[in-house]
Amino acid sequence: MTSSKLNTKVIVSEEASTIVKDMRITFDSGKTRSYEWRVTQLKALLELTGKHEQEIVEALHSDLSKSEAESFIQEVLNFSQYYFTIFIVC
Repeated sequence: MTSSKLNTKVIVSEEASTIVKDMRITFDSGKTRSYEWRVTQLKALLELTGKHEQEIVEALHSDLSKSEAESFIQEVLNFSQYYFTIFIVC
């Protein structure tokens, strides 16, 4: 398995609390209810997964001892195919 330098960041409780507060404000505003907003978020997640595929595979190996092939097939590929299918159907 090739190793790339992973960006790691420790989030302290105050920062986590702020993040949760901001997310609740967004949810309470009603912004997350629209179909368009949700599709936009899913597309961004799909793009992020594609851009960081190797880091995801490495994290799965590090955390769960999954092989590169197992990680790619079970996690990355399945995720990508599932959401790609949703976007084609919708």
